[in-house]
Amino acid sequence: MKLKNALLTTTLIIILNCSTFCQEQYELASIKFSGNNSISSSTLGGIIYSEETPWWFWKFLNSFTSFGAEPVYFDSGNINIDLRSLEEYYNASGFFNTSFGYEYAVDTADKEVFLTYLVNEGTRSRYGNFYLYGTDSLPPPHGENFAAEVYEDSTDYYDQSLVQSNIAEGLSYLQNNGYMLAHFDSTIVYRDTSGNKADLHIYFSPGERYKIDTVYVEKNGPGAPFISEKLLRELTAINSGEYYSLEKIRLSRIRLFRTGLFNSINLAGAEQDTSDSVVPLRLQGSIGNLNELSPEIIVNNQQSAFNIGLGASYVRKNFLGDARKLTLRTSFGVQDILNANFSDLFSKLSLRDTTLLGYVDARATIEQPYLFNRPIFGIWETYATVNKQAAYNNTLYGSKITFQFELPRFTAINMLSTYYNIENSKELYRVRNDSLSNKLISVLGTDFGRTTVDDILFPTSGYIISFQLEEANSIPYFLSKIFSYKFNEALFYRIIFNSSIYFALDARRNQIFAAKFKTGHLQAYRGDYGGIPINRTFYSGGSNSNRGWRSNQLVPEDAPVINEKTDLGVNVKGGTFIIEGSMEFRQRLFENFGIALFSDYSNTWLNYKDARIDEIALAAGLGLRYYTSVAPFRIDFGFKLYNPSDKEFIFRKKFWSNVEFHFGIGEAF
Repeated sequence: MKLKNALLTTTLIIILNCSTFCQEQYELASIKFSGNNSISSSTLGGIIYSEETPWWFWKFLNSFTSFGAEPVYFDSGNINIDLRSLEEYYNASGFFNTSFGYEYAVDTADKEVFLTYLVNEGTRSRYGNFYLYGTDSLPPPHGENFAAEVYEDSTDYYDQSLVQSNIAEGLSYLQNNGYMLAHFDSTIVYRDTSGNKADLHIYFSPGERYKIDTVYVEKNGPGAPFISEKLLRELTAINSGEYYSLEKIRLSRIRLFRTGLFNSINLAGAEQDTSDSVVPLRLQGSIGNLNELSPEIIVNNQQSAFNIGLGASYVRKNFLGDARKLTLRTSFGVQDILNANFSDLFSKLSLRDTTLLGYVDARATIEQPYLFNRPIFGIWETYATVNKQAAYNNTLYGSKITFQFELPRFTAINMLSTYYNIENSKELYRVRNDSLSNKLISVLGTDFGRTTVDDILFPTSGYIISFQLEEANSIPYFLSKIFSYKFNEALFYRIIFNSSIYFALDARRNQIFAAKFKTGHLQAYRGDYGGIPINRTFYSGGSNSNRGWRSNQLVPEDAPVINEKTDLGVNVKGGTFIIEGSMEFRQRLFENFGIALFSDYSNTWLNYKDARIDEIALAAGLGLRYYTSVAPFRIDFGFKLYNPSDKEFIFRKKFWSNVEFHFGIGEAF
């Protein structure tokens, strides 16, 4: 009788639901979660199949264009799918006793449904014991190192995604130490619900440990007859008799690709040809033309301003052998074009005029991989550049040699380069009587750091930490003492610290929180501020900096006057200390569109001791994004929340007078 009544009740509910929703469609106005104390609603919203109906503007846009989005209607059949997804996600996060329910309210007037999922989380389990199977054959220290990659602290909460990540790290360790065919078999989790523990039994098959036999080369394409197999083998830097390493093969692919020789390339172990614990590598590549001449359309964000221009380049590949690449390039660009004045462009076109700002550049570059028979990428370039700014012209002549070291991804430092730069800077300031300054510098520097980001174009997790250290003019000063000649240039050093971090706020990785922090210090230890070239000082403001201000607009107000007869009445030289940072929420909408909410803070000073909190410029704003396969295009509207020049907040000013508009390529950081 009870079963009969239950069936009758269920049938009645289905009939009532159908009478409500089958005749007319009701939009799913909202999805909420109740009782989810440990996992955010935004995360759970990315797990389930159901979606809220989009904002009215997107529906309106979709009604007459291919953009926007269609309305989403309530479908009670999706509820069970959502509940299963929630259960699986909670189980994967260590909640083995979680129960779920749901309820919804119907607005018949607006034809909307409001859905709520009810969560009773229970107690979260921690890691118990780890048992590894199939790894007994690993010799020391590989067995211990492998186990260290897989194990987790028993005081931490169980997280299936972390277990999978550790398994992947363990496999990478094996594949980088000769175990080419190592693979993961399965994981069995024994749930101790009474003790809130999760014991893991993880099964692996390491297989044999392989050494490299030789590298077979298969090349084609128009440039193939001119590139020897011996050279390509040398570029792989993989020798017969060494243990197979997947990471070393990855670095070899990158090195080969950076030569510019290949249209397509593949380097991998020939598993079908393994024998007696040795394996050959097969290099397959299509080599293009060795000479290229091409025009360019230049779009970038140099000096934190949107620039557009034209250029042309000639490339000679395998220049003088050893896979060297010679590039001759000339270009010009208009800087901050969105704020340019075109009305009297042709009547005032000259180097002294500020109608258009930008640069003209010519340079020759030679690049060589695997320099000195080591995993070093060498770059030598000589250049001449004219930068035309509102307050000054800066003409640069110089030469720079850079050594970029190839480092594995898993090392503590996986980015490292050193360089030596000789540069002559001719600075012409726009004053009634032109003030000319000429400076010669000799810079020895290094960049190093670590990156773990998952995607360069749209990073959703990981971090970047980098340091730049520069010392200028100590080498020529030391030589002047040895050879007894006069050297009057300033001696100075510069230190810059950059960091950024990225978090995904939902399972689909469409909602990202990103933050960055930058600080830099510049100090003359022989000579003074006036002897430091203008292009080595710090500026702030612009599309990749503080978006409430225009490009390079934030400079120290108390900087020494370059010339008392300055026409501009403002300082044009940057500071010796900078603080800069941003926080940004990025929401990817649909496939190619996105929005961003951001806040920026920054300023520059003449000395780190002069830095004050009430002199930090604050900005906030809204950005629109369009994602392409090349790079994101972005439009940012920045608002000056607090202006340190008058110590006033935006609330006491006209709103639209505090807005800056920026167009950019790529994310702001």
